Amino acid sequence: MTNRRMFVAACAAVLLPLGAVAQSTVTVSGVWVRETVPGRNVTAAYAVVENPGSTDLQITGAAAEVAGRVEMHEMTRAGDMMKMSPVKAITVPAKGKVELKPGGLHIMLFDLKRPLKEGETVELTLTTDKGATVKAQAPVKKGMMMQ
Repeated sequence: MTNRRMFVAACAAVLLPLGAVAQSTVTVSGVWVRETVPGRNVTAAYAVVENPGSTDLQITGAAAEVAGRVEMHEMTRAGDMMKMSPVKAITVPAKGKVELKPGGLHIMLFDLKRPLKEGETVELTLTTDKGATVKAQAPVKKGMMMQ
């Protein structure tokens, strides 16, 4: 190996761990899933997603073992009516956070495999545009009013 190649390899060995430290992942807190309404096989999940990194990132997908299908949605007001519609991604700003909450951005769990009761726990997985996944244990709670 030439001196130049040895120097480049040495620099890479030193800088590679620094890059890994600089690249941060999202954190999920305050996560919970709404208890299902009898006779329905759909519910919603909520959380606070924080991005400690220096660049914006996007949540591009979500999954839950108890659901056949999971989508990200938002609620918007159209006159006197609230309208729910799917979103392809949720942007989490650099050094910022996004609150997924009733009446706003949230995660919908469709085709539930069983009813969800207060006191149970559901594992949720969020996927970012960087390919990272974050798993969170979400307690099931009785419905709360929209804020």
